[in-house]
Amino acid sequence: MLRARYLLLFTVAALTALDSDAYRVLFIGVLGTKSHTNFYIGIVKALADSGHHVTFVTAYTQEESRKNPNITEIWVPEGDANRLNQNRFNTSTIRLVAQLVEFVPLCIESLGNNQVQGLLRDEFDVVLLSPFNDCYLSIVFQLKVPFIYVNPVSMTPALAEPVGNPSFPSFATVQIFDHTHPLTFWQRAKNVMAEVCLPSLGNYLLSDKMEQECHRSGLCPEDMPPFPEIQRNVSLAFLNSVRELETPARPHVPAVIHLGGIHCRPAEPLPKDLSDWVEGSGENGFIFFSLGTAVKSADLPESHRQMLVSAFGSLKQRVLWKWDDPSMPGIPRNVRVSKWLPQQDILGHPKLRLFITHGGLLSTLESLYHGRPLLGIPVIGDQESNMRDVERQGWGKTLLWKDLTDGRLLEGILSVMNNKTMHEIVHSRSLLMRDQPLTPKEMALFWTEYVVRHKGATHLRSPISQMPWYKVYNVDVWVMLATSLALITWFLGSILLVVTRFTFRKLKLKED
Repeated sequence: MLRARYLLLFTVAALTALDSDAYRVLFIGVLGTKSHTNFYIGIVKALADSGHHVTFVTAYTQEESRKNPNITEIWVPEGDANRLNQNRFNTSTIRLVAQLVEFVPLCIESLGNNQVQGLLRDEFDVVLLSPFNDCYLSIVFQLKVPFIYVNPVSMTPALAEPVGNPSFPSFATVQIFDHTHPLTFWQRAKNVMAEVCLPSLGNYLLSDKMEQECHRSGLCPEDMPPFPEIQRNVSLAFLNSVRELETPARPHVPAVIHLGGIHCRPAEPLPKDLSDWVEGSGENGFIFFSLGTAVKSADLPESHRQMLVSAFGSLKQRVLWKWDDPSMPGIPRNVRVSKWLPQQDILGHPKLRLFITHGGLLSTLESLYHGRPLLGIPVIGDQESNMRDVERQGWGKTLLWKDLTDGRLLEGILSVMNNKTMHEIVHSRSLLMRDQPLTPKEMALFWTEYVVRHKGATHLRSPISQMPWYKVYNVDVWVMLATSLALITWFLGSILLVVTRFTFRKLKLKED
């Protein structure tokens, strides 16, 4: 009995010792699309699988959260942006930007959730915060711990400002454009305007209004400094981008960490019924078509659906179509529809011949990871620019819905599926994506722990975040040099003019 008690005490002590290095992480990933959560959960799992305790605040409940005892999920349905109920095919990019205003009440409502406010009574070592959630800076401020921004896309002008990352619109195209380097004068001018205007527009439509509403609702303490001041204290920025594959290559400060592809994984065997269907495709193989999670089948115009059905039905390959309804009228014999499909397991299957996608960043990264060329039919947002990047890099092709016909779709499918060069390029880029000193999961783990160990890692903070733009790029110095050069030129020119006049006058007098 005594021996059993000592054994129990020893076991408890050993477990406590093993747990002593575990950190308590708060990850706030509320506003945004459901697909963004796939990137977030990759980071959450990397931390939780290493023994850290992660509290994940999300508007989209995750099965992975329920499986791992180190993950505590706080489901906040108030932050579900799908409540806005926009039809993606009828929503322009300008409308999406204007819709940021509607994120304000969603953020404030979710911040007021009882479970979210209960977090202030807990202790955490670090906070991870996704964009569009500026009202949650109230939580960051009150917890008094370091925080990290987690961006589900690559570097944006709005994020570059607080993290102090230099911007070079002379060659790095802003995501809303599809310019190709080298840029023309007017493309560079548009880039500069976007770099200046987008953060200001975002602050006006989103951050400033969130701050006002946060104070008005009493969810922000009276002594809290302005949001921009809190943002400039950010320790790191995690990006959903592969640094080695950014085109063109661009500079980043040490506080910018690239975690692109953290959600990617090797393919696993398909469920038996799906596997039997795929194997039945024979030598011709099959094509996978998905418009992601943001586009619902009910949003697809009937004319577009019939065009797709006609084109798919004429193919030798079987077509696997992600479709929200259990059935579809007039479906061809070679087409199978399903509401949910294991995308990465499909992309890694040897019989897959082509992936037709909406061009979402997560899908393009998964396709790159598994070495599959793309045919992209973007719907909205950054999807067109993502596909333009793929097209420029040589491993895919873009079709636009407004230009789509049965013939163009069929031609696009065959031109990508049978293009040997595209297959070689995507295979090469896939190898580059995987050839890194640390995996994205190891990077996320190391740098999160690094921030906690070094109490915010303020030594990595770029001074650019505290400097006005004209000082960052020495505009005042160049203006001074240009002005000085102009004055010197004017002075020398004036002297030369006086000397010339004097000389001509003297010569004229001699002639007279």
